[in-house]
Amino acid sequence: MDQALLDEAVGELRALVALDGGDVELVSATGGTVALRLILEGAECRECVMPKEFLEQIALDMVTTRITEVSAVSIDDPRE
Repeated sequence: MDQALLDEAVGELRALVALDGGDVELVSATGGTVALRLILEGAECRECVMPKEFLEQIALDMVTTRITEVSAVSIDDPRE
């Protein structure tokens, strides 16, 4: 998996989540799965950050436009 392309996609997602005061970090990328962690410690409104299901789909779209072998993105959401 191309790390530079993955970093680019995660950076794009980080910018989106930052609009609501949150952040995202890459946990792992193995096989066709990318695992991310949602960070909400700096968010003024934790519930204002998009729900996990939406973020996972957006992240998958962002990653697969760059890295076609990725088939799934999972996000560890502290709100669950």
